[in-house]
Amino acid sequence: MRCSEAVSQLQLYLDGRLPGERLQALERHLARCARCRAELELLEEVVHHLESLQLITEPEDLSLRIMERVARTPQQQPASILAQLRPSPGELLAAALLATVASLGSLLTQPAVLRLLPLEGGPLFGLLASATHLLQTMDATTLMLICWIMGTLIGICITLLVAGEEMRSRWLRAVWERLPVLH
Repeated sequence: MRCSEAVSQLQLYLDGRLPGERLQALERHLARCARCRAELELLEEVVHHLESLQLITEPEDLSLRIMERVARTPQQQPASILAQLRPSPGELLAAALLATVASLGSLLTQPAVLRLLPLEGGPLFGLLASATHLLQTMDATTLMLICWIMGTLIGICITLLVAGEEMRSRWLRAVWERLPVLH
């Protein structure tokens, strides 16, 4: 018998629950192995100390006092369904940003609105006019692809904005590790 097997059976030995064949094998091992005998003596000492401890009786009214304390504890009201559906400040900010971008994109494609803006002759006007002309002359498939890519990028930005600093740093680290650039 190995020491690891003998040590695992010592508690059963002390409890008198070890079957005959295992009992004899363990006793033979204990007769030869000083380390396992020392482990058995330590367990016997622990059992002796545990048996010498006096049990503390619980007070008669312990259950009653516990139940009274539980009854006095104020119960929390479950949150209403409307409170659970209330958006967080980050979600409100993301929705406002998305609505602003969509509104500006829609408004700036209207020729009447463009005439009212004081952008005439400036560098921003040229860029805006080029972008507007490009969007108006583009076929539907290309326009859908651009809208899909821009929507995805805006969605990623909003998600990272709402997600928090730890998630942003983990995402940036993961992207950086996948870039085909020598680090």
